[in-house]
Amino acid sequence: MIIATDLDGTLLSSDTTVSRENLEALKRLYQNGVRTVIATGRTFYEIPPELTECEYIDYFIYSNGAAIYKRGEGVIFSSLLSHECTAGVYKLLNTAETFIEFYTSGIPVVDKDKFHENGFAYYRIDPEFLPEMRRSRRGVENFASLIEDKAFQVEMFDVFFRNMQERTECFKRIKTLFPELEITTSMTNNLEIMNKGIHKGSGLEKLCETEGFALSDIVALGDSRNDLSLFKAAGRSFAVSNACEELKRISNGIICSNDEHVMCYMEKFVEESVLA
Repeated sequence: MIIATDLDGTLLSSDTTVSRENLEALKRLYQNGVRTVIATGRTFYEIPPELTECEYIDYFIYSNGAAIYKRGEGVIFSSLLSHECTAGVYKLLNTAETFIEFYTSGIPVVDKDKFHENGFAYYRIDPEFLPEMRRSRRGVENFASLIEDKAFQVEMFDVFFRNMQERTECFKRIKTLFPELEITTSMTNNLEIMNKGIHKGSGLEKLCETEGFALSDIVALGDSRNDLSLFKAAGRSFAVSNACEELKRISNGIICSNDEHVMCYMEKFVEESVLA
């Protein structure tokens, strides 16, 4: 069995930390032959170090499936936006009041001029996510100049909108003008933009194809809309109790909340599956 788990709202507690209980359960599961795969909308260096340095996790699907990292080997797959597409989307997003993040080479980079407490409040970034924002983002001066470098490569845009109507309008315009792109969301006022066909589900499929795993052996865990593709690709799926209704409807069941140590719950599930 392989457990493919989302991070925010699932494996991570509401304060965006990894509980000691979850880490200990990850070890016990591994020792009992159960692998764990991280499948997250975050980029690689945004993943808590307790997980990236954990010897009991070998694979990380990140940036919503735009890249896969294998312990001991590094990046084994990536899907990068073309320069023309990156420049066009960036120009379009700047017609609205937005806080734009580029996920590039596994690092989230942001405009240094907006990277401060007043900026977080102005762009309505979820307070629960701010500790991670402060920890992992890299503020860049002359942010717009990044686009001028044709060698600049982007895995994914993560964009926060001050105005929800502008978010809706940008979503529609991107869908119309850039049919080669995929758009999803994991927070109240954000959009996550990748290449068409790139999502957590495609990342899981690519991992299984590359490493010889069977999708039927995967049990997926998640909480938000960007987990829909993951649930559809996996053999079985369970939504946490704090998940969105859309995800709950397509799951095989609903488990505990993200604050109740989901990997401990999965230990019980594995034990019951073996005994059945």
